[in-house]
Amino acid sequence: MDETTGNIQAVIQARVNSSEKVALEDVVPLRTPFSAHIDVSSVCNFKCSFCFQADTERIKAVNLKRGMMSVELFKRIVDDLKQFPDRFKKVKIGNHGEPTLHPNLPEMIAYLRDAGVTDTIELFTNGSKLEPVLNQKLIGAGINRINISLEGLDSETYERVAGVKQDMNAMVEGIRHLYSIRCECRIYVKIANYIGMLDRNDSTILVLSEEDRTRFFSRFGNICDEIYVENVVPQWARTQYDKQNEVGITGMYGQKIRNYKQICPFIFMYLHFNWDGSTSPCTLDWAKRVLIGNVKEVSVTEIWNGERLRLLQVAQMDFQRHRIDFCNDCNAPMVCCNEDLDGHVAAIRSRMGQRSETGNINNPWLET
Repeated sequence: MDETTGNIQAVIQARVNSSEKVALEDVVPLRTPFSAHIDVSSVCNFKCSFCFQADTERIKAVNLKRGMMSVELFKRIVDDLKQFPDRFKKVKIGNHGEPTLHPNLPEMIAYLRDAGVTDTIELFTNGSKLEPVLNQKLIGAGINRINISLEGLDSETYERVAGVKQDMNAMVEGIRHLYSIRCECRIYVKIANYIGMLDRNDSTILVLSEEDRTRFFSRFGNICDEIYVENVVPQWARTQYDKQNEVGITGMYGQKIRNYKQICPFIFMYLHFNWDGSTSPCTLDWAKRVLIGNVKEVSVTEIWNGERLRLLQVAQMDFQRHRIDFCNDCNAPMVCCNEDLDGHVAAIRSRMGQRSETGNINNPWLET
């Protein structure tokens, strides 16, 4: 350990490195997605400056509706996951909003656990609602992993960055209690750090000093299993332009990146279910511009094997991502993941066979 991390018990690593990976280019097309992301609540109690949730003008412009997923719809999705030939590696709960705001969250997790469709049930939370009663329910329901995102180290910073008055002592104690009862559940704590070239005097962004890093590792390094400083990157397309740094050479997890990927790996890996059942092949589609179906109308397997997703994949394998609405402005393929399919198109097309061809129709995803 160096003087920044000190004598801590937690493993210092990005969450993407917490599980074994296979080379995506060697296994696509997948008969079962690697993971399913279920956004049980698109409502959030934070308005973090770099997140689309704080961009009220953009949200209004796209007429974005937010809400809570019904328990019935959640169970329908989980039941549909049983139709796939393999178990999912992960089912992830939470992304666009704060899942712990949902009053039925423990019930949903328990149902997912009992369904036996996934190796890991993973929760993403800002940690603000973690307290003994909820903690006991989450662990009792069978959650396997909880990722906690911090937006500051004191109440003043939270008010500036997330727009809320957060009692940091209460948050720390909530995490400490969760860690003490976690059983086999893994607890991951990360803090956001802005590395862009904006004016560092902007009070709505969090730039960690060496002293801040020391405080972070010291305060949380012994009440979690894994800990990391994640970089704020331009992952949310068409929003928060004044806060998004340029795509540089370093990604969210400190990985080296290149300027542009013709093919988005996400659309070959997983499915994302919004609170209303609308489905996207990407969690970054906050504005719901890349929808490939709705689980209220068709099954999950029909969406995964359906024509809309196939044609989206074909368009990108034709190196036409720059012509696809919303995808053309998205930096997430570069800054949020290590997978890179650009140099493997021939092999992927060969395995996909006829499904890799557009046929005699124009691809509806391509802007004219």
